[in-house]
Amino acid sequence: MFKKINRLIWLPLNWSPLIHTDRDFITDKYPSDICYLRMNDFPDEPLWTLFYKGESIDFDDTPSLWNVTYRDAK
Repeated sequence: MFKKINRLIWLPLNWSPLIHTDRDFITDKYPSDICYLRMNDFPDEPLWTLFYKGESIDFDDTPSLWNVTYRDAK
């Protein structure tokens, strides 16, 4: 069965960091309480976890249609 969360991998999404964190990212396509992306402690964990409507999936490489904007290092 195809999970709804898997369809997000095929959508062009732009991700921006949440304020006060360098680990969680949001997209303007979905509310942050419905969908967010977390950068994990790689290599001990998968690099990314996507959370969407109570489901989650892990992966190491972001989908090619996604653009992740990182906070500038200070």
